[in-house]
Amino acid sequence: MSDLLPAKPIAPLPSDCCGTGCCPCVHDIYEQDLKNWKKLCETLQNGGVEHDPTLRVIYPDKWTDFKIIQIERTSPTCFKYVFELEESECLGMDIGQHVIIKQMINGRSISRQYSPVSDIKQRGTFEILIKIYPKGKFTQIVKEWKVSDLIPMRGPFGNFTYVENRYKRMVILAAGTGIAPVYQIIQRVVENENDITLITLIYASKSFSEILLRNELLSLCQFWNFKLHHYLSCEDDLSQKKYNETVTNKRLTKDNVTKELLEGDVKSTLVLICGTKSFDKDMINAAKNANVDEENIFKF
Repeated sequence: MSDLLPAKPIAPLPSDCCGTGCCPCVHDIYEQDLKNWKKLCETLQNGGVEHDPTLRVIYPDKWTDFKIIQIERTSPTCFKYVFELEESECLGMDIGQHVIIKQMINGRSISRQYSPVSDIKQRGTFEILIKIYPKGKFTQIVKEWKVSDLIPMRGPFGNFTYVENRYKRMVILAAGTGIAPVYQIIQRVVENENDITLITLIYASKSFSEILLRNELLSLCQFWNFKLHHYLSCEDDLSQKKYNETVTNKRLTKDNVTKELLEGDVKSTLVLICGTKSFDKDMINAAKNANVDEENIFKF
């Protein structure tokens, strides 16, 4: 019977913990995996079914290779990479979490974190958006990826948690590829008919062509509790604006954000921020200027 049981999870080494207070830590995840493993073994020993949908396909403490099956250009500088899973598998992550991708350059390992943009319950595949930077060491390697390449990843990571209806309003401030971690959060809220949280997404891009997930965001505008406002810093032709899109062709400022926040109950507002370092700093200051409690400001 022991030959039919799944392999016991491998305990992480003390050196696997980064020591920065991650929640959950790799050791916490191991303990949970160990509990799941024991429960599954008990089920099998008692004549239960072997398949357990909670088993992971990606682990925070070891690298797993995933095969690219499709590459799609989504903007002049950004590509969507589709990775293969077994038909019945989903990646097994929660909203707001990310994976770490590893590559080698000159014999040295370098890594970056990315948030999948596919639905967390999607089976058979998952999708990641990556922007290619002309001088980016990592993305210059990514630019050479081809279909069928195997890409090592580990995860999930991230300590964002969401409880439905905890806040009356959620204001999301995103720039460029910062849309990736918040897109799944928006999906989760608007598709949950029991969640009446109001969402405002303020999304900063350079131009219409640089807006990522534009059609997907536009489709979410059909939900009563989602509002979308684009700020385009380098766009003169507003004739490209689509129905249901609110577009301002100027740079998003702290004053714009503070004004938006003050239009609602700041004591019951959750502010999510994801962009460049300078963008994040400005948006955090804007939220503080509107007297949003620090505990209600989350930066990815």
